[in-house]
Amino acid sequence: MGQPRFLIVSRPPHSDPTRTGTVWRLLGANNRHLGQGEQAFADVAACLAAIGRMQRGLDRSRQVIAGVEHGQLWRWRLEIDGESIASSTRAYRRQRECQYSLGLFLAGARSAEPGPRPPALAPHPVPSGSPARGGLPRGSGG
Repeated sequence: MGQPRFLIVSRPPHSDPTRTGTVWRLLGANNRHLGQGEQAFADVAACLAAIGRMQRGLDRSRQVIAGVEHGQLWRWRLEIDGESIASSTRAYRRQRECQYSLGLFLAGARSAEPGPRPPALAPHPVPSGSPARGGLPRGSGG
C-alpha cells in the first residue's frame, strides 16, 4: 500500500467566494480522507506553501477536539500560532474515534510528501499504420 498524500483540489469560480479557490486534503494510504485544510488559496503554489508551513509547524500545533450537534458528535481541529489550519472531514460519534482520527492525520501529515506527485502520463494508443508511429501504413511498400 502507498503512503499518505496530499490532494490539491482547484474549485471552479462560484458566486460564494468561500467556495472558490485551491484547497488541500490529506488522504491516507487507503485513499480515505484524513483531514482538510481550513483555507482556500489563490493558486496551487500558495496551497503547496501552506502545506509546507503546516508540516513545519506540527510540533507546536494545538489540537482541539470539540463536541458538535449538542455534544452528539465530535470534530477535531488543528491550530498553529492561533490560526486554524486543518480540520476533520467529518464528525465522529465517539470522542475516542475523533482522537484516533486526529492521530492518523498527524502521522500522515508528517510522513506525506509536501506536494502532489505529478500524474504519470500514459501513452495514448496509436492505431497501427498511423503517421504518428513513424511510418507508412502496413503493406504500403514504403
